[in-house]
Amino acid sequence: MYLLAIPCLLMLVYFGIMYLYWGRGCLRLYEQNRTGADLTEYQPPAIVLLPLRGNDPFLIQCLEGLLNQEYPEYSVKIIVDHVEDPVFQFVNEYLEQHSHPHCQVSVLESRSENCGLKNQSLLQGLSDLSEDVEVVAWLDADVVPHRTWLRDLVQPLQNEQVGVASGIRWYAPREANVGTLVRYIWNSAAVIQMLAMEIVWGGSVAVSGRVFRNPQLAEAWSKMMWEDTYLNTLAGQLDQKVVFVPAVTMVNEESTSLKSCFQFMTRQLMNARFYHSRWLFICGLGLFSAVAELTLIAQLGFFLNQGNLPWVGMILGVIAFTSGSVGYVVYRLDLQIRRLIAKRGVNVERLPLTAVFVLIPTLLVYCAALLAARRTERIRWRGVIYNAAAPFQIQIVHYEPYQPAKKSVEQTEQTNSSII
Repeated sequence: MYLLAIPCLLMLVYFGIMYLYWGRGCLRLYEQNRTGADLTEYQPPAIVLLPLRGNDPFLIQCLEGLLNQEYPEYSVKIIVDHVEDPVFQFVNEYLEQHSHPHCQVSVLESRSENCGLKNQSLLQGLSDLSEDVEVVAWLDADVVPHRTWLRDLVQPLQNEQVGVASGIRWYAPREANVGTLVRYIWNSAAVIQMLAMEIVWGGSVAVSGRVFRNPQLAEAWSKMMWEDTYLNTLAGQLDQKVVFVPAVTMVNEESTSLKSCFQFMTRQLMNARFYHSRWLFICGLGLFSAVAELTLIAQLGFFLNQGNLPWVGMILGVIAFTSGSVGYVVYRLDLQIRRLIAKRGVNVERLPLTAVFVLIPTLLVYCAALLAARRTERIRWRGVIYNAAAPFQIQIVHYEPYQPAKKSVEQTEQTNSSII
């Protein structure tokens, strides 16, 4: 038992120190954003792409924010997966009521069986850009952009060494069911790793012409499942940097079930496994630290039964140090993000203290998702089944148009009424 406990203790100490180190960098990023002087107003001609498949719960707010940006010269391209997708009619109805002079809606024209549907939509959006476009941005339909979203996102690209600017995803759910809490806790810790390892988030991205006009981008996307994590590798190949923009921290209030949470975590980890150079480190750190903590918790009973109080105290102390390190960083980061979104006129409630009881289930779900991400080859997403045998060997084995129950614009506006 002692020989097993010692490496577990060392693993957790290392994990806690790493998170304190990473967390310091994350907090400094937000503090610089809060106290630093405003950058030069860099607002080059830009195009924003919005791929759609199905009607997301916050699509109304997404469209409202996207079409009302404080940006002098930008166009919007909305690419719908299929003409029979009810979101195609929905978006056209919305634009009839809320017109925008530079918004184009199209349907995916040619379908490939060898890459993700989002990649196909983005490639179509990039296919006929005019020469004066200097920046291309895109976002997911569950992102609700504030009025300066695009302006904030493109600012780092004025530096010729920066080719990719990424936003940051943060969950602040209204409900506190188990699946929602597990996703919140896992994502809070994952964000710190994503910033430390420069893992781009595809929910809000802007790239310069030095990146989107390079043929390597289209060639890679045409064979890949996801578009975002690879951008770090491409930027490095082009001697460009990836920059994260704290001002584009996008808060998601959606709830989820435990099953959907597990599937979401597995997809995120598969993305890192396929397209990030430090996947083995990410997987090893996550798996070994989670197993070490669960092992030490199980060993507490053994040492208590023996009356070995020094070892009980050591185990409790190390677990407290590791949990406290992660908790401290997440708490400080949460404060910074809440201050940030409060400036947008939005306040979100804190999660209840009962969330601490979900820490162990989160570890268990995370371990299961890591193992699943290492072995999974078949991905199901909104009626589409992909076979992902390797990073650049993607095949759609089943496709059907997305057909949920239809909702009118008025019904959706009544259902979704908050904007962040």
